[in-house]
Amino acid sequence: MTLPKTQMHIVRHSALLLAACCILLGGCADPPASETGSKTGIIGKKNQDIGEFKPEDGEQIADLQVKPSANPYASVGAYGFAVSEISKIAVNQALQLFKAEHGRMPKDYDEFMPQIIKRNNIQLPVLPGNRRYQYDPVKFELVVVEAEKADK
Repeated sequence: MTLPKTQMHIVRHSALLLAACCILLGGCADPPASETGSKTGIIGKKNQDIGEFKPEDGEQIADLQVKPSANPYASVGAYGFAVSEISKIAVNQALQLFKAEHGRMPKDYDEFMPQIIKRNNIQLPVLPGNRRYQYDPVKFELVVVEAEKADK
């Protein structure tokens, strides 16, 4: 049995439309928890959890460069980079205000937390994966480090 040309076009267009919908809807699925480091998601969550950067303890600044990938969840890396950069801007502004007021930067982590983060009520977006914020008292800046797997 053969279909007339008009019905054949309708069938082909329907099949193409169905395939396109499946592809598009497949991209809307939630990423696996292993990709985001969280089962409940991190978008919109904020905290003031900042540690003290101690390179002598083997801590290293995270590589936040967004690398090209065929993985549809690679945008998680772009999100992490974007929120960390925005957070650094807010903290740097508070540090500059502190310097203008006191003529110096906070002398250590113990002064940084109450005078910069708490006083300015800075809320930092939760980072994806096993990354966390730390304050570097030598360079007077907020950095992002890779947390140990056991810290999860």
